Amino acid sequence: MRYSVRILFILLIGMLNAPWAFSQHFIGMQKDEIKKVMEETHKNYRLNTSTVNPHYNYLKYENKINEITILFFLSDDDHCTLVRKMCDYSNIIEEIETLNSNYKSVDKNSWEYEVDGKTYLVSLAEEEWYFTVTTRLKK
Repeated sequence: MRYSVRILFILLIGMLNAPWAFSQHFIGMQKDEIKKVMEETHKNYRLNTSTVNPHYNYLKYENKINEITILFFLSDDDHCTLVRKMCDYSNIIEEIETLNSNYKSVDKNSWEYEVDGKTYLVSLAEEEWYFTVTTRLKK
């Protein structure tokens, strides 16, 4: 029995650090809550405060090998309004598989999901050197 519990615990910790763990809903979360969640469940990411754009209120996280950057855009009262994940193309197949398995597909590069009666849109955009996945409230 102890062996089974130990294996379950190890699998759970591994799942929390997996790239697809970003399917967590951050929109509406307060800045300090985002920091706490990131610190506790996304240990492969670190807060980057070395570059600050004074025109935006945001948190910037990077994974340890700098191939994924997550930006949490915040309102004036420090609540998340948009999440933008920028990734190296080496991650695109896995990212699309994750999006397809976690969200309802709307078209080739768009998905949606619902939380508390509100619908959120997840869109993938292919740029020249990287791709982005943006999550926002659907209008």
